[in-house]
Amino acid sequence: MSEELGKINKPNADSSALKRKLYLVQNIQNYFPENKEFKSLLEEYWSSISDQLDKLEKTAGLISYIHIEGMWQEFDEASKAIYESNPDCINMVKERVKSGSKYKPVEDEALYKTLIDWTRIAQLGFISEDVKKIVEENYSSIAIKREESISSKINELKDSEAALFIISSGGHKFAEDIEMFNIIPPALDKMNRWIQDNQESLAAQEQEQKTSNNEDSQEKSDLWTP
Repeated sequence: MSEELGKINKPNADSSALKRKLYLVQNIQNYFPENKEFKSLLEEYWSSISDQLDKLEKTAGLISYIHIEGMWQEFDEASKAIYESNPDCINMVKERVKSGSKYKPVEDEALYKTLIDWTRIAQLGFISEDVKKIVEENYSSIAIKREESISSKINELKDSEAALFIISSGGHKFAEDIEMFNIIPPALDKMNRWIQDNQESLAAQEQEQKTSNNEDSQEKSDLWTP
C-alpha cells in the first residue's frame, strides 16, 4: 500500500501501531550548482521533507532506521560522499541520527558496483547482437540480485518499526505487509516547473560548459580531441 503524504488521512493509531512502515523520499540533488534559484528551491525541498517527516512520525511512528539508495558505506564515509552534491539531504539525515534514528547501509557494495559497470557498458551501444544479448542478460541478472538484496535489508524491519528510505530510482518492491508513505512536498512540483521553464537556458549553459571543458582539455594535451 503506497500513500502520498498530504493526500492521506491520519493513520488510525490502533491499526497502524504494530505495522511496519517505510517512508519514501526522492533524493533530489543540486543538479545546477551554479544556479542560486535552484539552490534555494532545493533548500526549500529538503526543509519541507523534514517538516513532513516530523508530522508523519507523530501519527504513524518514529523513524528507527535511515537508508540511502546508492550507499553501502558506514555513516561517516557516506556523509562525506554525499555532502558535496547534496548537503541539505545529509544535514537532514544527521539531525535525525542525532535524535535517535540509526543509519543503515542498504546497498551491497559488490552488487552495486557491478550494476554500475554493466550500466556504463550498455550505454555505449552495440554493433553486435551477440554482445548486446550478453550485456543485457548480465545487466538484468545483477539488477535482480541487487533489488533482492535491498528488499531483504528493508525486510529486516520489525513490527511497529518505521524506516526512512531516500531513493534515487523508482520500481522497488517490498514485502506486502510494509505500509509505505511517499513523501512528496509541494516544493518538488515547484522544482519541476522551474526546470521546465528554464530548459532552454539550462541547455545553453550545459553546452557552454562542455565547450569550455573541451577547450581547456585541448590546451592541456597534445592529443586531438573530437
